[in-house]
Amino acid sequence: MADPRETTIVFGTAGHIDHGKTTLIKALSGVDCDRLIEEKKRGITIELGFAPLELPSGRIISIIDVPGHERFIRQMVAGAAGIDAVIFVVAADEGVMPQSREHLEILSLLGIKEGLVAITKADLVDEDTLELAKLDVKDLVKGTFLEDKPIICVSAITGMNLDHLLEVIDATVDKLRARDTDGPFFMPIDRSFPIAGFGTVVTGTVYKGKIHVDDTVDVLPLGKTSKVRSIQVHGKPVSEALAGQRSALNLPDVKSTELERGDVVCTKNLFKTTQCLDVKLILLSSAPEPLKHWQQVHFHIGTSEVMARVALLSDAKITPGDDALAQAVLSEPVVALIGQRFVIRSHAPLRTIGGGEVLFPYDKKPKGRKARNELAGFLNKLASTSSLTSKITAIIERYGLLQFSEAVTLTQQTPQQLEDMLKSIAKDSSVMFIECGDQPLVMSSAYYEAIKDNLHSLLEQFHKKNPHLAGMKASDLISFMKLPLTKKQSQELLKLLASHGVIEVDGEIARLSGTFPELDEGMLEDIERLLAYCDERGFQFPSLEEAMKELKWDKGKLNRVLDVVRQSGQLRVIGGEFLLSRNVENQALTILRSLSEITIASVRDATNASRKYILPLLEDFDARGITRRVGDKRVLLKKS
Repeated sequence: MADPRETTIVFGTAGHIDHGKTTLIKALSGVDCDRLIEEKKRGITIELGFAPLELPSGRIISIIDVPGHERFIRQMVAGAAGIDAVIFVVAADEGVMPQSREHLEILSLLGIKEGLVAITKADLVDEDTLELAKLDVKDLVKGTFLEDKPIICVSAITGMNLDHLLEVIDATVDKLRARDTDGPFFMPIDRSFPIAGFGTVVTGTVYKGKIHVDDTVDVLPLGKTSKVRSIQVHGKPVSEALAGQRSALNLPDVKSTELERGDVVCTKNLFKTTQCLDVKLILLSSAPEPLKHWQQVHFHIGTSEVMARVALLSDAKITPGDDALAQAVLSEPVVALIGQRFVIRSHAPLRTIGGGEVLFPYDKKPKGRKARNELAGFLNKLASTSSLTSKITAIIERYGLLQFSEAVTLTQQTPQQLEDMLKSIAKDSSVMFIECGDQPLVMSSAYYEAIKDNLHSLLEQFHKKNPHLAGMKASDLISFMKLPLTKKQSQELLKLLASHGVIEVDGEIARLSGTFPELDEGMLEDIERLLAYCDERGFQFPSLEEAMKELKWDKGKLNRVLDVVRQSGQLRVIGGEFLLSRNVENQALTILRSLSEITIASVRDATNASRKYILPLLEDFDARGITRRVGDKRVLLKKS
């Protein structure tokens, strides 16, 4: 059972190597985060460490201890990417050092907004040196998110000011906003290991959503699924893990040897991998030189580190201190969130030079100036708003028409979340949610208006060319519009258009509102002749060839007359060749109702017609749902 004091808040340490981060956490929490033999031997943190920390208020938060050495920046970024606030550590006896600056830059790039500074080893220096360390820190944090944040001088050895530090951490928690626990589950893996008899355990910070025991999850980019057998938060079994919690998941269907840091545990069938991210990129003012188009960089996102090329959309380079819209084209697939922060480091020498925010995870390289301009317009919309609704609207507007399942993946919302949001947005007419059973559609208003214009033009041309017809076959209309829709979706779209007064739909026929067939005297006479001939033949249905010969018409004329009578329901073509008038069909239905059992033989005898005519008649009735075949017999389903 979960400890009710557990919060969903994660603090992380940051700072130069050997400035006392791990020792401070041990003094605060009682947990030694250096668990590896190599870490003990060398006296430095190599991998991420984790500990629960109980605060004076009784609340329990998570602490991530990150490495300070420059060679372990990857681990530092992986840890810092999952934190809500930082304990920025500077040793009093050394002051600000190179990794102090780089860690602070990384924290800023990752969007961290809250934290405090702990000046450690205060017991090793005199008052003057301690004051110099404070001034050094204030100079470092000027203009950053840590400016005006508390600076506490502490000693993990003597216990100096540790109680005060805990109080400041407690007060900082009050300023933090809990992460979203309602969305899809997303947890980058930072550690994995096997446990005999249980299988693989993975750990990480839950970025968003929640997970329950027995839920089935995807592990990406690995491409495997697994049921969650058990969950722990801070070493205690729980039934669920929430966004912001340090969690361990038992995934028995995945081998630990298959996993790599950078893999993500996430909601099943919602996320997908990508190698082309649309981003807003910031180049640090401390970067030694401009960043050029297509320059290779180390790309850090979540717990992943991959090589990438930076594709700038407009300029040939970015100068230090500037930002730009760009694409990160990755050498390997990753899983990324909309709005997720990232860091880039130069290839040689290896140092942090920038970072930014993922605007849209799933894209491809634009081809040509027009495509680049369109992409830039799309990214400007995403970058200019913090509203999730506005971002989702921009995504839908870009694609125009989406299957609902596609929209779920592209917007990274659960189906219920997206449906609720789309119905809310639809009130403002910016997007449309079209319910089509289990295959809903998502459409932008602009795309809908384009459909209306295209449809109006098609029907206008059709009516002009075929004034004698009531309208166009609905299936043909959709086919001409070349929309990637199922039959059900097409029908729902036509219903929507009809409800808006754009068209009228009569059975299978669609026409412009207020349009009626124009039949001249000659056409009316031809219709009467054809129907009279079919009625005269009775159950010896005439074929198309026989009708042309008897009426002395060519094929073109017969087809024009057939178009009119078929649309009006006065005649059908059955078996691909025979003409069945409505009068003869009604006579056949009367006979079927009178029979004790309906077979080919009984209908043949009752109509005095051969099998040649009766079989296509009954098969047509079957196809239309008038009868249903049961063995050699048929059952009449409806009266018409």
